[in-house]
Amino acid sequence: MDPRRSHPRLALVSLLGNLSLIASWAVLLTRPAGWRVVGPVLLLGFLVLRVGGAWFYASRGEGDPRIMRRTAIFTSVLALLAVGLWLFTLLRGPVSL
Repeated sequence: MDPRRSHPRLALVSLLGNLSLIASWAVLLTRPAGWRVVGPVLLLGFLVLRVGGAWFYASRGEGDPRIMRRTAIFTSVLALLAVGLWLFTLLRGPVSL
């Protein structure tokens, strides 16, 4: 059995983190009023939910600690790449639609 199925709250937190990243990109691309505040707040929510959830699960999981730590590191690296892509979109993205 997949260990994430024993912790459905972790799956929900990961999903909310992913939705927060998608929403921050949508805000960045459409640039509505207040986008300079809402976009980074959503991106910070992504980092807290996704990376924080992965490390919380790694610290409290019942599996092999080495594998769980590697998984958390991999999640952190992917999150940093997503933040880098978000920043690239911020600097090179559309000025107005």
